[in-house]
Amino acid sequence: MDGNRYAYAPVVSAPANQADWKTWNLLESEMMELVAGVDGDRPPVLAHARASARWSSRDWMMSKRVTPAADAPGADQMTAVKGLPGVKRKFTLKADQAVWVTCSLKVSVNQTLELVASGAAGSKVWLDGELLTPARRSPDPRSVRFTLSLSKGTHALRLKLVGAKAAVPVGVQVENPWQVLAKAKAWDACSGGERLRMIADPRGPVASGVLQRRAADLARRVAEAKRGFTTSLVARDLPKPRATRVLSRGEYDLPTGDPLEPGVPKVMGSFPPDAPRNRLGLARWLTQRSNPLVARVLVNRIWQRAFGAGLVRTPEDFGLQGQHPTHPRLLDWLAVELQESGWDMKHMLRLMLTSRTFKQRSVWRGDIDDPENRWLARGPRYRLDAEVVRDIALWGSGLLDPHMGGEGVKPYQPGGLWSALAHPASNTKRYVQDPREKLYRRSLYVYWKRTSPHPMMILFDAPSREASCVVRSRTNTPLQSLALFNETQRLEMSRVFAQRLLREAADDRTRINRLFTLLASRDPTPREQRACEDLVKKMRERYAGAEEDAAALLDRPGHAKRDESTDPAELAAWSQLVITVLASDIAIMLY
Repeated sequence: MDGNRYAYAPVVSAPANQADWKTWNLLESEMMELVAGVDGDRPPVLAHARASARWSSRDWMMSKRVTPAADAPGADQMTAVKGLPGVKRKFTLKADQAVWVTCSLKVSVNQTLELVASGAAGSKVWLDGELLTPARRSPDPRSVRFTLSLSKGTHALRLKLVGAKAAVPVGVQVENPWQVLAKAKAWDACSGGERLRMIADPRGPVASGVLQRRAADLARRVAEAKRGFTTSLVARDLPKPRATRVLSRGEYDLPTGDPLEPGVPKVMGSFPPDAPRNRLGLARWLTQRSNPLVARVLVNRIWQRAFGAGLVRTPEDFGLQGQHPTHPRLLDWLAVELQESGWDMKHMLRLMLTSRTFKQRSVWRGDIDDPENRWLARGPRYRLDAEVVRDIALWGSGLLDPHMGGEGVKPYQPGGLWSALAHPASNTKRYVQDPREKLYRRSLYVYWKRTSPHPMMILFDAPSREASCVVRSRTNTPLQSLALFNETQRLEMSRVFAQRLLREAADDRTRINRLFTLLASRDPTPREQRACEDLVKKMRERYAGAEEDAAALLDRPGHAKRDESTDPAELAAWSQLVITVLASDIAIMLY
């Protein structure tokens, strides 16, 4: 009723993670360096572009669906088809199906064309009766790509398209790398990738010899990198903003008055005169020096992250109903520092963590009546968040996958949780555990289903994300201890951690020191040292005569392989020590 409509947002393809971004940036730099030294505005180059754009196709014929093993159909079994080159959206192929397509191509100059067709491996192309080399991999896994090297004249083309795993419409596209130059009529008007393809064309007049081969190799690596790209939605303003009016009594179907102009309430200050009336302008207004609220709120959240509680104990409310800051001058100084540092949050976090306030001892002080440590007379002490508890153990064991970005991952989880809470038609009815390294991604990337979050996250008070959560609760329950000692990934991490200690240190004392250094960045106290040595001794005695019990502990489910060269009793004993320390304050508390 207010003009809303369902429409697909624009999509952009981009590298899936931080490592792929670095690789792509290097490829782009190499590509721009190569194309910068090539002059494509020479008359022979422009003439070739115009001539190559005059290619044409005709007599498109297609067979009925057959099995991939079927022989090529005869001419009487082929039917004329319209819409090719293009996509036949009502004619789809499944994995056990194939279709044959024929046509003729006419070119007025020796040139190269790229043929992209829907299909999977096993698809083939014959040019003038000669089978071409196997299909090159396309950035889209549902399609295959062939290179057609054509001499002047008419050529017969025959295709066998084999269905992919997912049913896709039959489509055949013919791409001319010179089309963009023929249309733009200027070399600099083409993108770096388009110029690279023209330089790499062995039948083109731009380059030959070493330069052409170098460009062809680079084009191959660029295409390979694009295969790993992922897609993401892109926010974009409407060409003409939708009219917005005041709603009478808040009723969405009762707009009143004239359309409103973008702006901010006068009570909250003036809008920057030079800022555009859009989201960019709103961002500039939020971050301008005359608006200290955003900097104060943000720096308070950073302080809360480091110290467990903010300088303002109501981070969700800086208004009249919120609490006053415990240290107002410190809050203002930090807010100004954040603005003057260019909103550098790493700088602010480093500043806080290296301060004398943070580095104080966190032991209780009976001489000060401050149970909540509001006056910061001692260092912070609190249980770490659920994600950090998991990531510390992954990092210490060496299992943590440091890759950044990408889609959500699904680590170990008890079976049946999703199906019990899913709609029958839901696409998340079944939980499919991810393979290999994805099991060890940072908890930030764990797939989140709001109706059934990961149990280890919820157990340690991670919010369900059904509503905004500014301050997490911190509970202590027996279930948390049971999970820390028995959850599949905790057992796997303790075993791999124990293997690391046995591999990197030669005696018990050094191994225990190494364990504490990795988890707490300090050596154990004499009392902690004795307790760990006693536990290892008891566990050795426990498993020395119980090989089956040791095997039962070490062979629990988990992708990480067990070190078969290590004595099972010794590995089991150290695994028990590691999982005990991982479940203690040393690994789950900041103090």
